[in-house]
Amino acid sequence: MNVRPIESADREQLRAVARDSLQSSYSLSPDQIETILEEEFDDGALTDLLDDPDTIVLVAEVTADGTETVRGFVTVELGTRATIRWLHVDPAVRGEGVATALLGRVRERFADRPIAASILDEAVEGGEFLKGFGLKQSDHDRIRVGGEEFGVTVFTGGQSTENPAEPTVTVPTSVTVDGVDRSVDRDDSIPGSEAPFFTVYCADDEADAYGYFCSQCGSTNVSTDGLDRLECGECGNTHLADEWDDAYL
Repeated sequence: MNVRPIESADREQLRAVARDSLQSSYSLSPDQIETILEEEFDDGALTDLLDDPDTIVLVAEVTADGTETVRGFVTVELGTRATIRWLHVDPAVRGEGVATALLGRVRERFADRPIAASILDEAVEGGEFLKGFGLKQSDHDRIRVGGEEFGVTVFTGGQSTENPAEPTVTVPTSVTVDGVDRSVDRDDSIPGSEAPFFTVYCADDEADAYGYFCSQCGSTNVSTDGLDRLECGECGNTHLADEWDDAYL
């Protein structure tokens, strides 16, 4: 996967990604989708976007059959914060880490300022994805697109002085869960929004996971779901798997 700045030749592919994403992941009427596409992604709007020095657009290319195709993009408005305005992924490549790669590149590129995002209320599960990157719901607002108002939820995140890749507490070799000592794999971490998770095994000689250890608070009260999402019931530390790579505003 290649994440790079947008080029003029990417317009048609970017517009197609936006259309498929809006139709797949947003609770919007066909008329509302067309309004957004016309106002935000027609040739004139994309020309303005390319020429705007205060907006950065990054695209993610995925190679299939030897051809590189734009399958996701993110637009970021620059000010005191780097504010994500659009984050879209082609539904055909959901689960392949495209949104994760785009948001990760935004955090790398704008490490000198806080990251924020405005999420359409109609964007299903969009906030959950952002929470996995340490952003938290902070406000609610309304925007006008093509004469129609849309509600948006604002997510913000400060410049953390802690590295979420590093445990906050000491990771033991074993923990007692349900009255039984169980081994902790300290060599294989799972990234979390605050600190990594570590797999707790049923027994030393078994490869089946019994649960997870949260290295943010030291708890094993970690819930999972069918999409491999992890959430600590004590401190709220969260891991979101690639299957959460939906397209969000």
